[in-house]
Amino acid sequence: MDPLPLVDFVATGSRLPVTAVAFLTETIVVSANGGMLRIHNMAENKFIEEKAVFEHTRIYGILPLKGNEEGHRVLVFGAKSWTIVSILIDFGTDTMSIQSATQIFAVVDWIKAAHWVRISPTSTRWQVALALAHNQVLVCDAETGLVVGEAACEERSILYAAAFAGDTIDDLLVAAGTVFNQVLVWQFAKGQVERRLVGHEGVIFGVHFSTDRTTLASVSDDRTLRLWSLILGDSECGKVEPRETLYGHHARIWQCLILDDCIVTASEDGTCRVWQTDDSHGWRTVECWRQCKKNVWCIATNPEQTMVASGGGDGSLQARPLAKSSRTVEAADPRLVSVPLPPAEALGMENSKDFIRAFAILDRNTAVIATDSGHILRQTIGTDQLSVSLAVPELRCYAMATGAATSVGGGGMAAIGLRDGSVAVILAGSNEKPLLACLHSGPVQRLVVSTADCPRYFDLFTADADNEFVLWTQITVPLGEQQVPRWTIRARLALPSDACFATATVNGCWAAVGSKKGGLLIYTIPASMTNSDMDVTFGEHLDYSASLLLQPSVSMPRVHGKLTLGAMAIANVEHQSCTIYTGGRDGMLQTFTIIDDNASVKVTRTASARLTPGRVEQLISTGNQSLLAVTFYRKRLVLIDHFNRTEILSVACAGGANKPWQIYCDTGGYSVGFMQGGELFTYRRQIESEEGALVPCTRLVDGMSSVDIRSADITTTSDGYLLATAGEDCSLRIHHYNKPQRKGADSLKILAENRHHASAIRCVAFIPSTSQLTRYLLTAGAGSELRCWRLDISARTNLVDCGAVLPTKPKYRVERDAPRIMDIAILSSAEEYFTFAAAYSDASIRIWHMDLASQQFTCVAEDLARTHACCILSLSAVTIDSRCLLFSGATNGELLIWDITSDDVDIGPPVLVLSDLHQSGVNALDVRKLDESRILVISGGDDSSVAICTITIVGNKLSSSSICRYIDTHASSVQCVGFIDDNMAVSVSTDQRLVAWSIALEHSKGTHSLNMLQMACIQVADPSALSLLNGIVVVAGIGLQIFELL
Repeated sequence: MDPLPLVDFVATGSRLPVTAVAFLTETIVVSANGGMLRIHNMAENKFIEEKAVFEHTRIYGILPLKGNEEGHRVLVFGAKSWTIVSILIDFGTDTMSIQSATQIFAVVDWIKAAHWVRISPTSTRWQVALALAHNQVLVCDAETGLVVGEAACEERSILYAAAFAGDTIDDLLVAAGTVFNQVLVWQFAKGQVERRLVGHEGVIFGVHFSTDRTTLASVSDDRTLRLWSLILGDSECGKVEPRETLYGHHARIWQCLILDDCIVTASEDGTCRVWQTDDSHGWRTVECWRQCKKNVWCIATNPEQTMVASGGGDGSLQARPLAKSSRTVEAADPRLVSVPLPPAEALGMENSKDFIRAFAILDRNTAVIATDSGHILRQTIGTDQLSVSLAVPELRCYAMATGAATSVGGGGMAAIGLRDGSVAVILAGSNEKPLLACLHSGPVQRLVVSTADCPRYFDLFTADADNEFVLWTQITVPLGEQQVPRWTIRARLALPSDACFATATVNGCWAAVGSKKGGLLIYTIPASMTNSDMDVTFGEHLDYSASLLLQPSVSMPRVHGKLTLGAMAIANVEHQSCTIYTGGRDGMLQTFTIIDDNASVKVTRTASARLTPGRVEQLISTGNQSLLAVTFYRKRLVLIDHFNRTEILSVACAGGANKPWQIYCDTGGYSVGFMQGGELFTYRRQIESEEGALVPCTRLVDGMSSVDIRSADITTTSDGYLLATAGEDCSLRIHHYNKPQRKGADSLKILAENRHHASAIRCVAFIPSTSQLTRYLLTAGAGSELRCWRLDISARTNLVDCGAVLPTKPKYRVERDAPRIMDIAILSSAEEYFTFAAAYSDASIRIWHMDLASQQFTCVAEDLARTHACCILSLSAVTIDSRCLLFSGATNGELLIWDITSDDVDIGPPVLVLSDLHQSGVNALDVRKLDESRILVISGGDDSSVAICTITIVGNKLSSSSICRYIDTHASSVQCVGFIDDNMAVSVSTDQRLVAWSIALEHSKGTHSLNMLQMACIQVADPSALSLLNGIVVVAGIGLQIFELL
């Protein structure tokens, strides 16, 4: 017998949950992904190096011990193992390196916390204290790993969390968070419980001591943060009630840190919160940022406590500055100022029943108010200072207002719409009578002000009840104080008959309109349009018949479903391209790339993300790649920095988005105003120093998905590979992968992300193609939803910066109670079409034809009898001797083979049935053509076995060899299998083992068998996707790992 070939799995890329993080210095961050330790330079936003510490264990704790200036010792632990690694710094070459651990030490129980201690304050020899899961503490020598001391708490219980305080063994204090909803505080030297902290209503997940040991923080399954006062003495154990109980997170809280002037928490809800206290408000959230959809597992601060690093369940690693003052404003907050109207005598009125009709914010410090009596008032935002400007009779009894302020120069403008179709314009810094022009023949129903960076120009969009067009006018502020502002008609933006104007914006040569039915209209502004400007005649009805009427270049219905598209921003403007961001009342933020190639305007949806469960009501592009979103949810206005995923401001406003509101933002601060109960409330936050500045976070590693990745597929490109992933978060992601060519290079980069499926995506597949510029993808999942995507790879830009994903306009989707699509198999493809099979949870198999030219899915055949009679889990197909054979595996362990060569609408009955392939579900299936008469089949089942058999074709008959099963290799359900080539296959199981098999032909029996070549432990939990290409193995589940088989 020939010797088996030597193979090995070499990890070349990953996105795994970040389970531990620590600061080595003020700018060097160390993080853990699986058993891998990574170093990042935060100052340069650069990944430096990674090193495998544990082969089979995830790292759950990193504790640096500062050594000499040339290196640091780092305590690393996870599960029942711990070790010490050294990180060396070479100041001459400005490089760092991780030295491999000399020895991995094992203990008998799970490690919940670790701590550096010494025998005495004068000792130079360090030891390691380990808190174990059954409320025991071991003290081990840091060099040899030998146990030099141990103690057990008198009350034995199971721990989910623990923390230490103290520098020496004699004063070592232990906080043990138990599964019985209590925290037990005990001293290592005595083993007696000194304080029992009672109050939580769920198991304890995290505890942390303050530096002076007088306060303990704990977080729990009950979603609360609780603070406890600790005054320890020789008295008997006493119960302690929490000093504070803080609410805010919407899911379990995993970790907490007590800092000098705040507390930081990390939660299952994907957010981190910063809590502070003062004499007037007590404890409250001063900052909150969302890092990922689910689970921020770990947090750490730098020695100066000015930065927080956080690791997400999606593999993301971020570092951001700590807030120094509150960005959350509650209803009773004294910073939220109510604006009372002046007495009637001050307004020259006999009737005192005046009220606010409308208001707008002119700049960071000033709001303008229109009252029912027709008076214009000015208020200093954040104070009750109100001045009477002038009376304007035309404003009586009807007014609606909007406003805008430029980010350059601070000048602003307010526009007030009136019943007779007139619009009044008020400029910041001017106490003159408003400019008044009759723009419409009926009441002004909607008006929007847009501004670019130039402080002299304001674009005004108005519409009346006819809704035939949006009138676009522009106000130019004069340079001289004595000159009159110029008001000109730019154009009319035509609206389709079914569109109702909601918002509009303009930037450069592009304009866009959003409708109340979720539609997006894009207009190309001709270069010659400046010559067609018409001056608005003040005090007279406007004749706009001679103005330019622009038709939309692109009309996209239901960009936000049937809900209002109420927010837009245009950025990255060039002569023939731009980026448009849209926000809607579905809580989604959509991103579109617009390109004008002179023949037509092409629109590509490049990203889709849910910002809030509520509404996105305004988008503010502030330059420098910054985009702010104003959202409303549960009667709260929240200002979000989209790119940094940070809550900048949160204001409680009972009226929510249904009441008038305004917001102003620039680099110097922000101001908010809203109506509630007939009163105007305003709030201003001035940023006068770096303490309150909106410093963006440093995204050291971009995340992928914090929930299960259900499917993955890889294909080649001219400079590497494209990897598509999709799963439970309904998002499709396109990545570029290339084996790292240098130390510190990131091999995996996200090119594009789009969320368009209504529910979980279970299948993704690249359509075979020879084109290097265009690729097509097929995705399928819950609700029987099918989508085809076009991936355009621009030749003008680097591949890393492109990769736009566009869903084809039509899709096939039935009702919500429709069966899930469990698997797909590509049958054939050409430049104009492709054909594929889909397996459904209701036991049906359908054959689909996708016409790429007409963008239409057509069902051409199916199994009318539903032969499987149970959920179909896996599909695979092969073409042999002009025959197309389809293989399907179901939950009953049965494998059916179908001949789908003919054009019949019914693909049944199957040509071969293997009823005993597995004892239970056939989770995974792959087939490979050996020659024109033999097909090799490999499968993985719920019975933990891998099976292989040979299908022989003689004429029109198919027969199977005896089935070889292997039940001892994997310890649990086999989720994925696949062929590397004719001689090798791989399998993946929920036991987190990746196995390489050699395939051998037993000539005497005419059957094939498997021999295990190599086994590797993977760090991907719940693996459910496998993709193979050219020796590259991609495994995905909760996280993703890429191996090369050498």
